[in-house]
Amino acid sequence: MKTYQRILVPITSAGQGEMLLQRAAEIAQGQRAQILVVRVLDTGSGFEPDGPAAALPGETAARMAPEARKRLDLQLARKNLGWAEARVVWGEPKNVLGEIVRDWAPDLVVACAGQLPHGVADGADVLTVARRSLLGRLAEMFLHPAPRHA
Repeated sequence: MKTYQRILVPITSAGQGEMLLQRAAEIAQGQRAQILVVRVLDTGSGFEPDGPAAALPGETAARMAPEARKRLDLQLARKNLGWAEARVVWGEPKNVLGEIVRDWAPDLVVACAGQLPHGVADGADVLTVARRSLLGRLAEMFLHPAPRHA
């Protein structure tokens, strides 16, 4: 198995975090790798203005950032990745991720399909994690229930 020194985990929506962090934890296990987990708050998603401050670029995302950071830290702790570097950034996700990939130069990017701009991760391996829909997860729970312990 190839060893990685720098692993980037970009999270662009709340539902992706758990599966991406799980895969990164599995890969980093037993290796001396740096992990950078980036939670991207999308400022181009059509939020309605909420007063005069809404005209400022990224104002809504800046107000949401502390809560997003708390949730990210909790997710990292649950996956025993409390030692990983974590950042909360905002902007148009593909542009922000492209910039982070270029600046941080990871060996591996663990991302959902379609999350990274085409060609931005050249020089790095990309592990694409399939997105599972809510209906798919529910079907899996009912078709393959977890064993109960007495």
